[in-house]
Amino acid sequence: MEGVAPPLRCLIQIQSSIANGESVRSAVTRYLQIVSVDDPFGVVVRRFIFAWEQGHEWRAMLRDVKSPHRRALIEVLSHGLSGQSISAHLESLREEICAASDLEIREHIEMLPLKMLVPLLLFQFPAFLLLLFGPLLRHLIEELGK
Repeated sequence: MEGVAPPLRCLIQIQSSIANGESVRSAVTRYLQIVSVDDPFGVVVRRFIFAWEQGHEWRAMLRDVKSPHRRALIEVLSHGLSGQSISAHLESLREEICAASDLEIREHIEMLPLKMLVPLLLFQFPAFLLLLFGPLLRHLIEELGK
């Protein structure tokens, strides 16, 4: 479940940096320094920043991003990099991402009992049947062998 909300981690980092008086650009740079190189969302943010700095069309890369919250965060970051105020947008997006994360966690927790039945059915139940019917089968085979 690690990585349930990488955009939330990015958003919180950027919000705290902006609250400390940093620019959006320096906040994103600070986030990219903290995040792992292997993090998929960090890769998306790096590609976005690279496209933004080079003046390329960055909206085309958003087609590959499946999560609407991740796309929305990149859109908000683009507004912030262009000089617009994004504090209110970040706060509303934070609430949406938290709600979506809670929903995803609840769905995962609801599936756990079913997932835990698989080892029970595959390993423990056959072993129990062997313990239950093993002596009966041995006795039956002995009786048939006489």
